[in-house]
Amino acid sequence: MLESMFRRRILDNSFNRKSRIVLAFDEYGDKNAVLNRLCWVCEHLSEYLACVKIGYPTILSTGLSELKSIIDEFSSENVFMADVKIADVSHTNSLIAKLLYEAGFDAVIAHGFIGYEGGLEGVFKEAKGLNRGVVVVASMSHAGSVEFLDPNMERIVQTALKHHADGVVAPATRAHIVKRVREIAGDSLLIFTPGVGAQGAEYGSGLSAGADFEIIGRSIMYSPNPIETVLEVKKKHDGVLADRAC
Repeated sequence: MLESMFRRRILDNSFNRKSRIVLAFDEYGDKNAVLNRLCWVCEHLSEYLACVKIGYPTILSTGLSELKSIIDEFSSENVFMADVKIADVSHTNSLIAKLLYEAGFDAVIAHGFIGYEGGLEGVFKEAKGLNRGVVVVASMSHAGSVEFLDPNMERIVQTALKHHADGVVAPATRAHIVKRVREIAGDSLLIFTPGVGAQGAEYGSGLSAGADFEIIGRSIMYSPNPIETVLEVKKKHDGVLADRAC
């Protein structure tokens, strides 16, 4: 299967900017304030980021049409991922993915626990038709993930592999999960690790466990100096990656 546009773009950004940071943007509230904040991120932080992940709070606050105008303006320099954790039946999933891709998102995140047939199937269909990306949630960073997701994590990763997903989500808060995902997936899947910063995992902990990218949101967005914080993260990442190369 051909490499998706999303995978090419995020890896190019990562290489050219020497960054493993996926910024989680979940600002909410007044539409114009949120859009202005996103513009600021794209103008001042993008040179340090591999990708901007936009979540439900932002999408619901701004609406897709308004958000599309920002994505279109900055799409040449930024990779955008929609974090809506799609988890419905295939027909509905297809519509959700289609709307997000048409709004300019390079990739969407979908839950793996729904299975492929009649579930993820719709997402992959839209992604293939538009050469966009799919990232599957295999495990999450909160404690409750151990109840239902973690016991089925290996099967979810196998499903992501079988259907040529671009990547999976696995938590930096539980490094053993990330390590196991890497053992199963090899280099075939990109691993995105949330839980870094505000949720307690240290910068670099996801990369140390074998992930490709760390998803970091609040500790950057709520920092008095986001650029300074991003540079601090990158410095920590550089040290981890140097150790991994040895």
